[in-house]
Amino acid sequence: MKKSLAIVLVMLTFGAINGCLNDVEEVPLDHSNVEIPSPEGLKAGVTDGTVDLEWKSVPVADRYRIYRTTIFSEEPTRIAETVDTTYTDTDLVNGRAYYYSVSTVNADNVEGSRSDAIVAVPSDHSILINGGLEFTNSRDVVLSMTAPPTTSLMMIGLEPDLTGGTWESFSTTRSWQLNECDGEKFVYAKFQDGSGAISPVVSASIILDTYANILQVSVDAEAPIPPGGSALFSMEVEGGETGGEAWINIGGTSLQILLYDEDAGTYEADYTFPVSIRGTDLTVTGYFIDQAGNQAVPFEMEGTISFTDPPPPVHLIGATDSTVSSITILWETYTGDHFQSYRLYRDSLSGVDSLDRLVTTIYNENQSSYSDNGLTEGKTYYYRIYVVNDLDEMSGSNEVAASTFDAFPDPVVLDSLSAIGDDRLTLTWSRNNSTDFESYRIYRNEDITGVTLESPSV
Repeated sequence: MKKSLAIVLVMLTFGAINGCLNDVEEVPLDHSNVEIPSPEGLKAGVTDGTVDLEWKSVPVADRYRIYRTTIFSEEPTRIAETVDTTYTDTDLVNGRAYYYSVSTVNADNVEGSRSDAIVAVPSDHSILINGGLEFTNSRDVVLSMTAPPTTSLMMIGLEPDLTGGTWESFSTTRSWQLNECDGEKFVYAKFQDGSGAISPVVSASIILDTYANILQVSVDAEAPIPPGGSALFSMEVEGGETGGEAWINIGGTSLQILLYDEDAGTYEADYTFPVSIRGTDLTVTGYFIDQAGNQAVPFEMEGTISFTDPPPPVHLIGATDSTVSSITILWETYTGDHFQSYRLYRDSLSGVDSLDRLVTTIYNENQSSYSDNGLTEGKTYYYRIYVVNDLDEMSGSNEVAASTFDAFPDPVVLDSLSAIGDDRLTLTWSRNNSTDFESYRIYRNEDITGVTLESPSV
C-alpha cells in the first residue's frame, strides 16, 4: 500500500510540473563568475566583555555576515548579519581571545569570501591609540583608556614590562608621542585601583606612516591611441603600501583615472577613453595618497601619449580648365570630422608630397576647386591635395598630372626694310613677350609669291 501511494505522488508531482512548466520564471543559478569583494579595514575595539567591530563598506554589499571562533585554526561560526559596517559583540569572557572575520552578501544573496581574521581580547582595562585607527601620519597621538570606576592610577610606557614607567593619576585620555621612524608602534599600560590591586598589562598598536612616494608611472597602449581606445595604467609606490588612493591625470583633459590596488605597492587600471578625447603629446601624471593621509609628490611619466584620428583623404579628380599660365584643379570635398584645411602641393616631377611646393591653403571645407596661376605655358605639373585636421594631421590624396595650354606664339610685326646695300639689308621687328619664347627664325625667298616655312632660312 505504501509503495503504491509513493508512485501516485510521484506521478502527480510530475504532472504538476509538466503542466506549469511554461509558467515558471527562469532564475539564473550560476553565480560562479560573480566577484564579491571581501570587506577591508576590519578592526576591533575592546571593553569589558565587549568587542566593537568596524570595517569599510563594499559598494555591491546588500548586507554583511560576521563570523567568530576562539581557536584560530578552526572554521568560524556565523554569529550575526547586518546591513551596517559596524557590529558589537557582547557577553564575552574578559581575557579570552576571539577571532573575527566578515563577508559580503550582495542583492542576489551571493556571499563572497571572508576577510582576513583579526583577534580581539575583551577586558575591563584597555587602551586605544587615536580611537583605534590603523594608521597615523603624526608622532603626536591621543591615548584613550578604559578601566573600572575604582581605578585611581595608571602607568604608560613603550616597553611590555613598562621599564622606567611611573604611576600617574588615571585619566580617560592622554596626549602621547610615538617613537621616531615609520612602522608599527606599541603603547603599553597597566592600572591600579584604590586598594592597590594592579591590572594585567594591556597594549595597543598603530602604524606610523609619515611619507608617501611614487616610484614609477607607466602606460601600456598602442601609439597613438585611437579614439575610444584603451590603455593599461600602472603606478608603483615606495614601501609596497596598500589601501591607498591612486589616480592618473591626462594633461589637457579633465580626466581623472582611478587606479586600483592590485598587489603590494602596485596600482593599476585598464581604462577605455571617451571618443571625444583627442590630442597629441599629452602628459601623464600620477597622484597617490596613502592610508595614513600622506600625499606623494605628483609624478610625471617620462614620455607622453597621443590620441589621434588622421582624416580620411579626398579624391583628386584632375584639371577642369587649363590656359597658357593656369591650371584649375578639382577634388571631392571632405566629409569627415575635425576639418582644419586643405593644402595643395605641386611639383614638376611625379611623386608629390608635403615637402614639395605648397600652392595654397584653403580653410573652406566645401571648396572643391582651385585655379593655380603664374605657370609656364605648355608645361606638365603634378598635384596632390592633403586634408589637415585640428591636430595638424594630414592625409594625402591621389596624384594627378595636368599641363598648361601650349598656344601658337604671337606673331611679330616686321618693319620696313632699311639700310639696303648691294649685298645686305637690315631687318627689324617688334618684340615677342610670350612666356614660352624660345627663338626667332628668319626665312627668305626670291619668289614674289611670298616667303613660307619651306623657304630657305637665313
